[in-house]
Amino acid sequence: MKKSLFAAAVLAIAAAAPAVAWEGKTVACYKKVWVNPTYTAKKELVMAAHSEYKHVGKEVHEIYYPPVYKEILKKKTDGYYVMKKVSCPCNC
Repeated sequence: MKKSLFAAAVLAIAAAAPAVAWEGKTVACYKKVWVNPTYTAKKELVMAAHSEYKHVGKEVHEIYYPPVYKEILKKKTDGYYVMKKVSCPCNC
């Protein structure tokens, strides 16, 4: 008797569960988007600009070498996630 009463109670709760479910309306949909970290860049001179003369056959050529810089990056902000609004599929 107890088993059948217990089974009937479980069946009644299971049948009532869909009726208790939330039947709200979708208002907005969002997508999780990663925003990359930002950096500040500073350049440091490694080698200054200079010219050299080179003999090529009977000619003399002036060769210009531009300055060489090293870029130093410093992290300004860390990366983070943002919730971006997207269009929802119609669940009317």
